[in-house]
Amino acid sequence: MINIHTIVKHLVQKYNNTRDPEKIARELHITIVKKEYTGITKGYFIKIHTNKFIVINSLLNEYSQRIVMAHELGHAILHSTSNIYFIREQTLFPIGKYEVQANKFAAELLINDDDIIKEYTVPQMACYFGVPEELVEYKLLRRKEVEYL
Repeated sequence: MINIHTIVKHLVQKYNNTRDPEKIARELHITIVKKEYTGITKGYFIKIHTNKFIVINSLLNEYSQRIVMAHELGHAILHSTSNIYFIREQTLFPIGKYEVQANKFAAELLINDDDIIKEYTVPQMACYFGVPEELVEYKLLRRKEVEYL
């Protein structure tokens, strides 16, 4: 079983406590391409031979690009040995094992445990962290699982 929390914690520490997915991707020598897509594609991760690429739709606002970048970085780190392509289209939250793992990675990266305010509701935390409510829910679910153990 993949311990996504530990993987993200290690990356954040290794790269000067940054939670910026673009900075971490560059440190890992992942090529970032920002390209206009007029359709519904938000971004995707692809590996060609030993080269890794994250492609982000440049028409997205900065907020959305950051979230898609974190998600695709999750694919690059967690799934680069898998022989599959990851294309972000209509929604950030499609069903599937790899997509759920990439979403959890994005939640762990973009939401610092130390910054969570317990008195906040999920919508308030989403606004505070600048992430969709679904990412807050992933993060809070993991925290509840840890507290339960």
